[in-house]
Amino acid sequence: MHLERTHITHLLNALYTEDVTSISVKHPCEEIGELLRFDISDPVETTVRFTQGALTYQDTREEMHTAYGERVYNDLPNAETYVRALVAAGLVDIENVDEVETFFHRHGYPDLDAGHEPIALGIDTNLMAWRMPEALKLDPTTYQDSAGRSPVNGFALATGIYDELSWHYTHYETRSLEDAFGSEFARLDNQPAGGNREGFLGLFEYRQLRDHRYADIVESEKGDESIIEAYVEYDANNRKRIILLSNDYGFVERARDAGILAQHVSFPVDIPRKVIVSWDELHDLLYILAVLFGVLELPKVTVYGVWNGKSGDDWQKHRLNVDCRSDRVKEKLRRDRAITTNYKTNQ
Repeated sequence: MHLERTHITHLLNALYTEDVTSISVKHPCEEIGELLRFDISDPVETTVRFTQGALTYQDTREEMHTAYGERVYNDLPNAETYVRALVAAGLVDIENVDEVETFFHRHGYPDLDAGHEPIALGIDTNLMAWRMPEALKLDPTTYQDSAGRSPVNGFALATGIYDELSWHYTHYETRSLEDAFGSEFARLDNQPAGGNREGFLGLFEYRQLRDHRYADIVESEKGDESIIEAYVEYDANNRKRIILLSNDYGFVERARDAGILAQHVSFPVDIPRKVIVSWDELHDLLYILAVLFGVLELPKVTVYGVWNGKSGDDWQKHRLNVDCRSDRVKEKLRRDRAITTNYKTNQ
């Protein structure tokens, strides 16, 4: 059964009606096991407890390398990616959150009525997968200050960044993954492998910004030098200011040397023991982790972030594939999904 990211509430409701309120999120491989656990008894204040912090998880990943080899090791996201996924889902702040907020209060929030130049935000390849407009509260369709001013007014998307995200390596043979992780991974053939799944998250975040936000396309080649040169030209020839974000200090320094406003974004090394969020953050958490790990096990259901047959439309609409191990959960999920689908169709 396919389920869009925004409809993961249906899955939580189905589990809740079966008196399952403590949700364990596990990798199917016993050696990796539980990543985190959350209690859904309160949809507004949901406590998420991390069974494995980033450093503990990395130790587990290294053990998998020793036991099963390079291919299995590379299919698991590394500790840095695990942390960034939690940032993208809104559970964990970036490391330098105060610095970034100060930067945007100084250089963002233009007063267009007073004649200030609009601001276009550019996001480097290394940040594109991690939903920076949401994670940093910069999306102009959602966030404004008390005076009604948005931190930025739109986006400037370099084509070189899109090209850097558009590389593909797929699983053509999954036996090693099945041996290490379990039979569930037989369904990952002809789908992105390992770190390429992070690339797909970035690719479709780029498309989301391009197609559903106010965005200018900036023609460039791949590589920092070409991308920054293209942004310099854009900044000079448009009645807009450009602000660039990157996780690469070299990219930020090169942009500043070229006269462009740029800010470095740092990620934490580890994560807290627990956080409190709403169900809205759980949508993004489950979707992003399911894509990065390929498969997750929850009580009564197995959630596939990738599966053989996952199409471009499935990626674009952020769909998961949910295999219900409980007929009662399956029927409840089917009914709720049908109601939502009929409602959208009739709008």
